[in-house]
Amino acid sequence: MSHNPHWAQEFEQTRSLILWGTEGWVTDLQHIGSTALPDGVAQPVIDVLAGLRDLRGLNEAAALIEGLNYVRVASPDWCAEELTAMLQKPRVGAPTHTVLLVRQGEGTWRRTLAIRDWLACHPEDWQQFQALKRAHFTAGCDALERYTTAKDQFFHALEQLLK
Repeated sequence: MSHNPHWAQEFEQTRSLILWGTEGWVTDLQHIGSTALPDGVAQPVIDVLAGLRDLRGLNEAAALIEGLNYVRVASPDWCAEELTAMLQKPRVGAPTHTVLLVRQGEGTWRRTLAIRDWLACHPEDWQQFQALKRAHFTAGCDALERYTTAKDQFFHALEQLLK
């Protein structure tokens, strides 16, 4: 769907709730994904990057977030090299929120924010990514699989550019 200006407010509410609910384990939350950037299209899912200073609190923080009506799901392949946890809300049905718990300042944290910030500052690349999404989501029944592959390639190319 087209960008919804209420997504920023929804992130801020989510941020406050998670910071309060994780009892100090989560020290920073960042709005990521297409809902974090204006003038685009996105699935209406608020994607959140949650930073922990100490990964010994990963399971504790995940359990506390689960208590906020989230369910733990498999972490994405693109951050498989690090210890992470991913949670989605609500527990059943289509997700409205996704939280990725990672070590603050480490690889996944840095890469994810660098890509978000690059797209925010480089409208030509943001528009190229928007065109990629539109092309794949109007392309038929295997569109999600093809989109995921194309998105991974797009972000990998951006990561190489940022090195």
